Amino acid sequence: MSSPFTYEDPLEPPEVLADRTGELALLRDRIGETRNSRLEGPRRYGKTSLLKAALAVADRDGFVPIYVNFLGVLTPADVAERIERAYREQLDGLLKRWFAGVVSTLRPRVKAAPAGVGVEVAPETQMPGLLDRLALPRRLQERHGRQCAIAFDEFQDVVRVSDALAGTIRSELEQHGNAAAYVFSGSHPGLMRDLFSDRRHAFFAQAKPVDLPRLGAEDLADYIGSRFESGGRDPGEALEPLLLTADGHPQRAMLLAHHLYENTKPRATATSDEWVAALAGATRDATPEVQAAWDSWSNSERRLMAVVAGRTTPLQGRVAHERFGVNKTGGNQVTLERLERDGQVVADPTTATGWRIVDPLLELWLANDRGWPASA
Repeated sequence: MSSPFTYEDPLEPPEVLADRTGELALLRDRIGETRNSRLEGPRRYGKTSLLKAALAVADRDGFVPIYVNFLGVLTPADVAERIERAYREQLDGLLKRWFAGVVSTLRPRVKAAPAGVGVEVAPETQMPGLLDRLALPRRLQERHGRQCAIAFDEFQDVVRVSDALAGTIRSELEQHGNAAAYVFSGSHPGLMRDLFSDRRHAFFAQAKPVDLPRLGAEDLADYIGSRFESGGRDPGEALEPLLLTADGHPQRAMLLAHHLYENTKPRATATSDEWVAALAGATRDATPEVQAAWDSWSNSERRLMAVVAGRTTPLQGRVAHERFGVNKTGGNQVTLERLERDGQVVADPTTATGWRIVDPLLELWLANDRGWPASA
C-alpha cells in the first residue's frame, strides 16, 4: 500500500488535516453568513487544503464553490483570465450552460494566446473585462438565486500587480451583498497582513482573520497513528521523536510521517532504526530548500537566524555577539520583523530570543551549524 501521507500537494476534500476542524467550522459559519474571511498562517500550514475543504462543505450547504489560484499573475488581464477559467472548469450542469451563454457576452473576450500562453486583451480594456468577470456572482444570483463561496488563493500576487487593481476589485466586491462569501489566502504573511490590516490599502478591514496555528501534538498523533493503522503498520516508538521534530508544522509532519511509513514494513512496528532512516530521508528532501533559504539571506539575517534556531541564547547578550556576530548596538528588531513578514520566524515568548523559526527542519539544520545531525 502506498503512503497515505500527502506532503507535496494540498489535501483533496473530504480529507482535512489534523486539528483543523475548528477552523473549518468557523469558515463554514462565515460563508453561511456571506461574510468574508482571510486565512493567516506561515507557508505550508495547510491554507490551500483548508480552502478546498471549506468549499466542499459550502457546496454541500448549497453554495456554488469557486476556487481561483492567482499565483504568478502579472496583469489585470491575467486576473480576469484566471477567474473566467475557474468558472468554466468548476461549474457543471445547468450552471455550466448558463456560463457558456454569459461568457460570450463579456467584454473584452479573454482567450488563449498563441501556444496557449497568456491572454489576448488590449491594455486599455483590461479593467472592464476584469469587472465583468468579478460581477459573475451577482449575475448568477440574479438568474438562478444561488450564492457563491469563492476562494481567492495566492491573493498577494494580485496586490503586487498594482494598487489600482486592488481598488478595482474591492469596488466590485462591495456590491455583492449576499451574492457571495469570499475567503482570501496567500503565501506571503507580511503582504497579506498589511493588505487587510493597514488603512492605506484597499482591502483594509474587508475580511476577518482566521488564524492557523501549529498543529496540536495529540491530534497529530491520532492522525498519523490512524493512517499507519489503515496501512497495517504501527509508528511505535518512532512517533514521539517524529512529533518532537515536526513541532506542529503541518507539511513537515506529513513529510516525516511519509518517510517513516515507507521505512516501516507491512504488519510491523517502527523502531528507532526506522525513525533514523525516516529522518535521513526527510532531511535529504529538505536540503535544497533550506540551502536556498540560507543563500537568500543577508549576513545579518543569517546571524540572527542562527541564534533564534538555538532558542536559548538572548539576542542582546555577549554570547550572541561573540559566537554569532550579532550586532549589539541595535537593528536586530527591524531585521527580525522583516524575517517575520517573509514567514521565516514567528514571535514566541517561551524562547530566550522571543522568536521561533517556522520550519523545524530549517531550525534543525541551523542549530547543527548548517548541517544535519549524524542520526539523520
